[in-house]
Amino acid sequence: MRHHVLRGTLISLLAASAVTALVPAVASAADPGQCMTSAGGRSEDLRPGQRLESGASLVPTPGKPELVMQPDGNLVVYAVANGGTKLPLWHSGTYGNPGAYALMQDDGNFVIYKKDGGPQTGGGIWNTATYGNRANDYIRASIRDDGEFSVSGRSEDWYWSTNTNQRHVRVCSTDMSWDRGFWAESAGVWLVLQQDNNLVMYRKSDGKAIWGSGTYGNRSALTLQMGDNGDLTLHEYGQSRTVRWRTGTAGHDGAYALLQDDGNFVVYKKDGGPGKGGALWNSGTYNKI
Repeated sequence: MRHHVLRGTLISLLAASAVTALVPAVASAADPGQCMTSAGGRSEDLRPGQRLESGASLVPTPGKPELVMQPDGNLVVYAVANGGTKLPLWHSGTYGNPGAYALMQDDGNFVIYKKDGGPQTGGGIWNTATYGNRANDYIRASIRDDGEFSVSGRSEDWYWSTNTNQRHVRVCSTDMSWDRGFWAESAGVWLVLQQDNNLVMYRKSDGKAIWGSGTYGNRSALTLQMGDNGDLTLHEYGQSRTVRWRTGTAGHDGAYALLQDDGNFVVYKKDGGPGKGGALWNSGTYNKI
């Protein structure tokens, strides 16, 4: 399975560094008290020959992430807040082409064409390169409730994905690490590990960035991981695993991080939590939503 490297910076960068003063925590209604990854949920598909017209969208479940073919020609995956605020999680970078549309082709390729373009006339401006001769009865482009947009094609390397999967509000050492594109949400905020390597928190009320790790621009891809020792880090792939940001909470085995409904991102001791204390680090954003 391959996840392509996505092109373009999605959203403006934030250089703010972490605030470490500890404050009283507010319980998160999204916290079920256990560590786990998020399920994919429902999906909405485009089958071979089907188009996503200019201005149209695919929405598996109202209020969940949606795929939008914007009138400006850009294909965008959005997270959606209850109040209607939208946060771009991924985009094709094809803006500036009014009237462009997307087509799931019979050959397994998913292509964005200019307004007057098509398979016979040309005018393709972006594609997933999933065309080929491989037999596949499940050719489709799909957007899921967890925000992942994927294409199953015919090529030898047949699977393409935006890698924008939603994660749980708790980050634990027992969980899979976050790759670039992964995100989580509480009642008040989104937390996104962006393609530019910056971990950024956005306020749902207006989409404004209110906290960031300051790690944008790192040449190597970063991953977010809670260590067994309780230290939450952003580190590079590879043998060196060079750390570019950390909470500095090592020495607390079993600690976990929680994205709370009050907008605060907090690292707690193993037996700590909202209403119980034991906070080791926080983003200082509890009063910014």
